[in-house]
Amino acid sequence: MISAIGTAEAGRSRRAFTLIEIVLVLALVALAGSVVIANFSAFADRGEEHTTEETLGAAIRKARFLAASHRTISELRFDKESGQLHIDGEGIEPLAFPLGEDFAKDGRGELRFYLVPAAEGSEPLPDPMRSDLETSAVRFAPDRSASPFLAEIDRGFGSAERLRFDPFSSLRRDPEP
Repeated sequence: MISAIGTAEAGRSRRAFTLIEIVLVLALVALAGSVVIANFSAFADRGEEHTTEETLGAAIRKARFLAASHRTISELRFDKESGQLHIDGEGIEPLAFPLGEDFAKDGRGELRFYLVPAAEGSEPLPDPMRSDLETSAVRFAPDRSASPFLAEIDRGFGSAERLRFDPFSSLRRDPEP
């Protein structure tokens, strides 16, 4: 049968995809999937690695917590032989925080602690970042406080980095301008 506008088939619209359109969509989906998988695997691999600063912050938080929970003094120290930060104290089960290959026995890295001196009389406060009062361990009291201290991270190359910590929290304090 012929209609007034042409054949009967001409009135129907075409509703299928061509093979090229299907292949292009599948290629785009595969490309997007590979980007997502690559980014996720890089993110998942990063989960096991921590910077020295992150590990030091975690060790400080744990030492403060253990001092408060055991109501005793806890100590945080760096052991060059093992390349780890150690927490111990009376009634506290010793804990270790590994710092990485640069800090191991054969590595060049080292971590040192310095106490920040107090001001004497009406003298101006000394520059805490220039402290030379090296200590073998930082002690945390049961109230989670500590003497003001610095941690010097020397990776064995470049210049050493000094981090100043708040005596009542595990927060780093930036030097005053």
